[in-house]
Amino acid sequence: MKAKVKLALPGFAGNMDDMVIYYNSKLNKLITKRKGKSSYVPDYNITKEIYAFARRINLSADYKKDCDKYINAYNSKNRRKGKAMSSWPSVWMKVMRAQKKLLPDLDLNTLTREQAIEANLGCISIANAIEAGFLENVSGHQKLTSLI
Repeated sequence: MKAKVKLALPGFAGNMDDMVIYYNSKLNKLITKRKGKSSYVPDYNITKEIYAFARRINLSADYKKDCDKYINAYNSKNRRKGKAMSSWPSVWMKVMRAQKKLLPDLDLNTLTREQAIEANLGCISIANAIEAGFLENVSGHQKLTSLI
């Protein structure tokens, strides 16, 4: 069953019958999705550890700027496919979940910035994350070398 728009008003956002309407500024268009329940809910402990690690090491402003540059390149590459990232936390989460999947024994509760850099983990820069296969390759990714 497809969701159908009865009346799409410019600037309208919210719920209507069995669908949700919102404006996506990164894709620059109105998105309509059918309401549904997620069948998969990720473990919140992993998410909690990842963001606690980011707060503990105090991610650098340059790393966050590199995330924003990556987002702009990613969005311009995938605009026609309807895929978009919106902020640096989405990039950070994607990188760290891939890092955790690659090294399940990695303890984010005790890991420090120096240990991560010394071990040359894929999460220490956006360029390393792309080379490790954590993020999709975009043009100019070699310049995104700011450390965490």
